[in-house]
Amino acid sequence: MKRKNNFTMLIVLFISLFVILGTGRKVPAKNGCSNASLRGSYGLHATGTTPGGPIALVGVISYDGAGSLTGTVFARRTGSTTTEVIDLTGGTYTVHSDCTVSDTFGNGQHTSAIVDDGRGYFILNTTEGAPVVISGEARKQFPGNSE
Repeated sequence: MKRKNNFTMLIVLFISLFVILGTGRKVPAKNGCSNASLRGSYGLHATGTTPGGPIALVGVISYDGAGSLTGTVFARRTGSTTTEVIDLTGGTYTVHSDCTVSDTFGNGQHTSAIVDDGRGYFILNTTEGAPVVISGEARKQFPGNSE
C-alpha cells in the first residue's frame, strides 16, 4: 500500500512540475496580432528623462494597418520655454504574433505592447545607445471606427 501511495505522489509531483514550469515553449497571445491590429489614430502620452532633464510628450500617431505610421508629437523639456514639434513621417512598424510591436519613428526605435484588443498600447524608447528613458501609453482616439 505504501508503495502505491509513493508512486501516486511521484506522478502528482511530475504533473505539478510540468504545469508550473511549462513546456518551455513561447505561447503567443490568445488571439494573435498582426500589423492590422494597429489601424487608426492613437493619442499618445509619454514621460521620461533625457541628458537635458525630464521630458513630457503628447501627440497623435496614425497607423495604416500595413506597417506605416505618421503623426505629430509635441515635446516639452524642463527649463525650456518652447515646445518642440516632432513630425513623424516615414515611420514604420511591425506587429509580432505575441502582440508586441517594433517601430521606428522620429529619431529612434521603440517597443510596444498592444493591450485591450488593439484599443491601446504601452510604449518604451529602445534606441540603442540613447541616454534617454521614455515610456508612455497610447489609446485609440475613435475606438468604434475601423480606420
